[in-house]
Amino acid sequence: MSAVLEARLDRLEAQAAIADLVHEYARAVRRDEQEKVAALFVPGGTFEVRSGHPDKPEFTVRGRFESPQALVAFLLSQKGGPHPVPLIHNLMVEVEGERATANSMMAAPIYGTDKEVFGEYHDSFERREGTWLFSARVYTLFG
Repeated sequence: MSAVLEARLDRLEAQAAIADLVHEYARAVRRDEQEKVAALFVPGGTFEVRSGHPDKPEFTVRGRFESPQALVAFLLSQKGGPHPVPLIHNLMVEVEGERATANSMMAAPIYGTDKEVFGEYHDSFERREGTWLFSARVYTLFG
């Protein structure tokens, strides 16, 4: 196989694996299976929630989790209660070697309430031993 074709195939496979990862996270949240979330991150992966506009420097950090375990602990504290039902839209993935970034929109009705959240993800990924994982997620709720 030519090097060009091999590179194209690797990029397409990476984009598909990353899309699956993004949707696996959404499924775990939707199904109230927060304990599955840590396995989707590199060990030092972070998650940050902001309010504002994702493409402007003015925002407020609402919460930051410095490890997948901290994120899971927070999510588990809410288990069984109202939670988002994430609907991911417009996922765009950029791959560069063993790292990648993605941008997507999320609209999420809050199960058990009449509320909904709407915002944008900016994600970073690393490929570790052939598996793509989140290294950072930033979710900005539109203010």
